Amino acid sequence: MTPTVTPLCCGSLTMDKSVLVAGETGVEIVAPSLAFLVEAERTVLVDTSFGDVDLMDDLHPGFDCRRDDGQTVEAALAAEGYGPGDVDAVVLTHLDWDHCYNLDAFVDGGATVYVQRRELEYAIAPYPMHAARYEAKSLGREPPWLTVDLTPVEGETDICERVTAFPTPGHTVGHQSVAVDTDEGTTVVAMDAIPTYENLEGGDDATFRRGGAVDDFDWWASAKKVAERADEVLPGHEWALVDAGPESTG
Repeated sequence: MTPTVTPLCCGSLTMDKSVLVAGETGVEIVAPSLAFLVEAERTVLVDTSFGDVDLMDDLHPGFDCRRDDGQTVEAALAAEGYGPGDVDAVVLTHLDWDHCYNLDAFVDGGATVYVQRRELEYAIAPYPMHAARYEAKSLGREPPWLTVDLTPVEGETDICERVTAFPTPGHTVGHQSVAVDTDEGTTVVAMDAIPTYENLEGGDDATFRRGGAVDDFDWWASAKKVAERADEVLPGHEWALVDAGPESTG
Protein backbone atom coordinates (compact mmCIF):
# COMPACT_ATOMS: atom_id res chain seq x y z
CA MET A 1 0.00 0.00 0.00
CA THR A 2 0.98 3.63 -0.41
CA PRO A 3 2.09 4.93 3.01
CA THR A 4 0.36 7.99 4.44
CA VAL A 5 1.03 10.13 7.51
CA THR A 6 -1.75 11.85 9.47
CA PRO A 7 -1.07 14.31 12.33
CA LEU A 8 -3.29 13.83 15.40
CA CYS A 9 -3.94 16.63 17.88
CA CYS A 10 -3.87 15.19 21.40
CA GLY A 11 -4.22 18.39 23.42
CA SER A 12 -2.01 21.35 24.25
CA LEU A 13 0.49 22.59 26.79
CA THR A 14 1.82 26.00 27.74
CA MET A 15 5.51 26.84 27.77
CA ASP A 16 8.06 29.54 27.22
CA LYS A 17 8.67 29.76 23.49
CA SER A 18 12.41 29.33 24.04
CA VAL A 19 11.72 25.65 24.77
CA LEU A 20 10.92 25.28 21.07
CA VAL A 21 12.83 28.16 19.46
CA ALA A 22 16.07 29.39 21.00
CA GLY A 23 16.21 33.07 21.82
CA GLU A 24 12.46 33.54 22.27
CA THR A 25 12.71 33.88 26.05
CA GLY A 26 9.82 35.54 27.87
CA VAL A 27 7.20 34.69 25.24
CA GLU A 28 4.54 32.32 26.60
CA ILE A 29 2.88 30.13 23.99
CA VAL A 30 0.32 27.34 23.80
CA ALA A 31 1.76 24.45 21.78
CA PRO A 32 -0.03 21.37 20.45
CA SER A 33 0.79 17.89 21.63
CA LEU A 34 0.89 15.84 18.44
CA ALA A 35 1.02 12.17 17.59
CA PHE A 36 1.26 10.83 14.04
CA LEU A 37 -0.60 7.94 12.45
CA VAL A 38 1.41 6.16 9.76
CA GLU A 39 -0.62 3.86 7.54
CA ALA A 40 1.74 1.52 5.73
CA GLU A 41 2.45 -2.21 5.64
CA ARG A 42 1.97 -1.89 9.40
CA THR A 43 -0.19 0.63 11.25
CA VAL A 44 2.28 2.75 13.19
CA LEU A 45 1.72 5.42 15.84
CA VAL A 46 4.51 7.90 16.48
CA ASP A 47 4.39 9.10 20.10
CA THR A 48 1.42 8.94 22.47
CA SER A 49 1.18 12.41 24.09
CA PHE A 50 0.90 13.28 27.78
CA GLY A 51 -1.26 11.65 30.43
CA ASP A 52 -4.44 12.53 32.29
CA VAL A 53 -4.61 16.31 32.60
CA ASP A 54 -5.28 16.24 36.36
CA LEU A 55 -2.20 14.09 36.89
CA MET A 56 -0.19 16.38 34.62
CA ASP A 57 -1.33 19.37 36.68
CA ASP A 58 0.08 17.65 39.76
CA LEU A 59 3.36 16.57 38.18
CA HIS A 60 3.98 19.45 35.76
CA PRO A 61 1.82 22.35 36.96
CA GLY A 62 3.63 25.01 34.95
CA PHE A 63 2.55 23.53 31.61
CA ASP A 64 -1.25 23.91 31.97
CA CYS A 65 -1.98 20.76 29.95
CA ARG A 66 -5.38 20.78 28.27
CA ARG A 67 -7.31 18.24 26.25
CA ASP A 68 -10.80 18.25 24.76
CA ASP A 69 -12.90 15.07 24.81
CA GLY A 70 -12.01 14.30 21.19
CA GLN A 71 -8.30 14.79 21.76
CA THR A 72 -7.35 11.68 23.67
CA VAL A 73 -5.05 9.46 21.63
CA GLU A 74 -7.79 6.84 21.41
CA ALA A 75 -10.38 9.39 20.23
CA ALA A 76 -8.02 10.88 17.67
CA LEU A 77 -7.32 7.42 16.28
CA ALA A 78 -11.02 6.56 16.28
CA ALA A 79 -11.67 9.60 14.10
CA GLU A 80 -9.35 7.98 11.55
CA GLY A 81 -11.10 4.61 11.87
CA TYR A 82 -8.66 2.86 14.21
CA GLY A 83 -8.70 1.44 17.71
CA PRO A 84 -5.69 0.70 19.93
CA GLY A 85 -5.80 -2.96 18.87
CA ASP A 86 -5.33 -1.94 15.23
CA VAL A 87 -1.94 -0.35 15.95
CA ASP A 88 0.90 -2.72 15.13
CA ALA A 89 3.77 -0.55 16.32
CA VAL A 90 4.38 2.51 18.45
CA VAL A 91 7.56 4.48 17.85
CA LEU A 92 8.52 6.67 20.79
CA THR A 93 10.72 9.46 19.48
CA HIS A 94 11.95 10.09 23.03
CA LEU A 95 10.87 9.68 26.64
CA ASP A 96 10.02 13.22 27.71
CA TRP A 97 6.82 13.05 29.74
CA ASP A 98 4.65 14.77 27.12
CA HIS A 99 5.39 12.15 24.45
CA CYS A 100 5.09 8.73 26.08
CA TYR A 101 1.94 8.30 28.19
CA ASN A 102 -1.14 6.21 27.23
CA LEU A 103 0.84 3.14 26.23
CA ASP A 104 -1.09 0.40 28.02
CA ALA A 105 -3.97 0.14 25.55
CA PHE A 106 -1.59 -0.32 22.64
CA VAL A 107 0.60 -2.85 24.41
CA ASP A 108 -2.50 -4.78 25.51
CA GLY A 109 -3.58 -4.75 21.86
CA GLY A 110 -0.33 -6.36 20.80
CA ALA A 111 1.66 -3.36 19.56
CA THR A 112 5.45 -3.39 19.63
CA VAL A 113 6.86 -0.23 21.24
CA TYR A 114 10.20 0.97 19.86
CA VAL A 115 12.64 3.37 21.51
CA GLN A 116 16.32 4.05 20.94
CA ARG A 117 18.41 2.08 23.45
CA ARG A 118 20.51 5.17 24.22
CA GLU A 119 17.38 7.11 25.18
CA LEU A 120 16.07 4.33 27.38
CA GLU A 121 19.37 3.84 29.17
CA TYR A 122 19.62 7.53 29.99
CA ALA A 123 15.97 7.96 30.96
CA ILE A 124 16.26 5.18 33.54
CA ALA A 125 18.79 7.22 35.55
CA PRO A 126 19.09 10.77 34.16
CA TYR A 127 21.18 13.56 35.65
CA PRO A 128 19.21 15.56 38.26
CA MET A 129 18.75 18.50 35.86
CA HIS A 130 16.74 16.22 33.57
CA ALA A 131 14.92 14.18 36.22
CA ALA A 132 11.58 16.01 35.99
CA ARG A 133 11.28 15.74 32.22
CA TYR A 134 11.76 11.96 32.50
CA GLU A 135 9.65 11.63 35.69
CA ALA A 136 12.62 9.82 37.18
CA LYS A 137 12.40 7.41 40.07
CA SER A 138 14.91 9.62 41.89
CA LEU A 139 12.01 12.08 42.34
CA GLY A 140 9.75 9.38 43.74
CA ARG A 141 7.86 9.11 40.46
CA GLU A 142 7.22 6.22 38.09
CA PRO A 143 7.62 7.07 34.40
CA PRO A 144 4.72 5.83 32.28
CA TRP A 145 6.90 3.50 30.20
CA LEU A 146 8.58 1.79 33.17
CA THR A 147 6.26 -1.23 33.30
CA VAL A 148 5.86 -1.47 29.52
CA ASP A 149 7.67 -4.11 27.47
CA LEU A 150 9.74 -1.79 25.27
CA THR A 151 11.78 -2.88 22.27
CA PRO A 152 15.12 -1.03 22.26
CA VAL A 153 16.70 -0.36 18.87
CA GLU A 154 20.14 0.90 17.98
CA GLY A 155 20.63 3.20 15.02
CA GLU A 156 18.53 3.24 11.87
CA THR A 157 15.77 0.63 12.09
CA ASP A 158 13.12 -0.45 9.59
CA ILE A 159 9.71 -0.54 11.27
CA CYS A 160 8.23 -1.96 8.10
CA GLU A 161 8.65 -1.48 4.38
CA ARG A 162 9.02 2.27 3.61
CA VAL A 163 8.92 3.28 7.30
CA THR A 164 12.27 3.81 9.05
CA ALA A 165 13.20 5.13 12.49
CA PHE A 166 16.57 6.88 12.60
CA PRO A 167 18.55 8.62 15.36
CA THR A 168 18.24 12.40 15.67
CA PRO A 169 19.84 13.16 19.05
CA GLY A 170 20.21 16.61 20.51
CA HIS A 171 16.83 17.46 21.98
CA THR A 172 17.46 14.41 24.15
CA VAL A 173 20.42 12.05 24.11
CA GLY A 174 18.54 9.35 22.20
CA HIS A 175 15.84 11.14 20.22
CA GLN A 176 14.75 9.47 16.98
CA SER A 177 12.64 10.56 14.02
CA VAL A 178 10.64 8.53 11.51
CA ALA A 179 11.05 8.62 7.72
CA VAL A 180 8.10 7.51 5.59
CA ASP A 181 8.64 6.98 1.88
CA THR A 182 5.40 8.09 0.23
CA ASP A 183 4.61 8.36 -3.47
CA GLU A 184 5.28 12.11 -3.20
CA GLY A 185 8.70 11.70 -1.57
CA THR A 186 10.08 11.21 1.93
CA THR A 187 8.06 12.57 4.83
CA VAL A 188 9.99 12.83 8.08
CA VAL A 189 8.12 12.93 11.37
CA ALA A 190 10.79 15.01 13.09
CA MET A 191 8.94 15.53 16.37
CA ASP A 192 11.29 17.48 18.70
CA ALA A 193 14.30 17.23 16.43
CA ILE A 194 12.56 20.12 14.63
CA PRO A 195 9.61 21.05 16.86
CA THR A 196 8.18 23.92 14.74
CA TYR A 197 8.55 25.31 11.24
CA GLU A 198 10.27 28.34 12.76
CA ASN A 199 13.27 26.12 13.46
CA LEU A 200 13.76 25.83 9.71
CA GLU A 201 13.74 29.60 9.20
CA GLY A 202 17.42 30.35 9.38
CA GLY A 203 19.19 33.50 8.29
CA ASP A 204 22.44 34.38 6.56
CA ASP A 205 24.52 33.24 9.50
CA ALA A 206 22.64 30.03 10.37
CA THR A 207 20.54 27.49 8.51
CA PHE A 208 18.34 26.64 11.49
CA ARG A 209 16.98 28.19 14.65
CA ARG A 210 17.80 25.77 17.43
CA GLY A 211 15.11 24.18 19.54
CA GLY A 212 15.51 23.07 23.13
CA ALA A 213 18.50 20.73 23.34
CA VAL A 214 20.63 18.87 25.83
CA ASP A 215 23.42 18.96 23.21
CA ASP A 216 23.58 21.88 20.76
CA PHE A 217 26.04 20.14 18.45
CA ASP A 218 23.94 16.99 18.15
CA TRP A 219 20.78 19.07 17.67
CA TRP A 220 22.33 20.92 14.76
CA ALA A 221 23.61 17.75 13.09
CA SER A 222 20.21 16.10 13.49
CA ALA A 223 18.32 19.09 12.08
CA LYS A 224 20.64 19.01 9.07
CA LYS A 225 20.08 15.26 8.70
CA VAL A 226 16.29 15.69 8.78
CA ALA A 227 16.32 18.60 6.32
CA GLU A 228 18.51 16.70 3.86
CA ARG A 229 16.46 13.52 4.09
CA ALA A 230 12.98 15.02 3.99
CA ASP A 231 10.87 16.27 1.13
CA GLU A 232 8.35 17.16 3.83
CA VAL A 233 9.14 17.81 7.50
CA LEU A 234 6.46 17.26 10.15
CA PRO A 235 7.42 19.05 13.41
CA GLY A 236 6.19 17.83 16.78
CA HIS A 237 4.59 21.03 18.10
CA GLU A 238 3.23 22.81 15.04
CA TRP A 239 -0.36 24.10 14.92
CA ALA A 240 -0.22 24.39 11.12
CA LEU A 241 -0.44 20.59 10.87
CA VAL A 242 -3.86 20.27 12.50
CA ASP A 243 -7.27 21.95 12.30
CA ALA A 244 -7.23 22.68 16.02
CA GLY A 245 -5.62 25.77 17.48
CA PRO A 246 -4.84 27.45 20.80
CA GLU A 247 -8.27 29.08 20.94
CA SER A 248 -10.06 25.73 20.52
CA THR A 249 -8.31 23.68 23.20
CA GLY A 250 -10.40 23.37 26.33
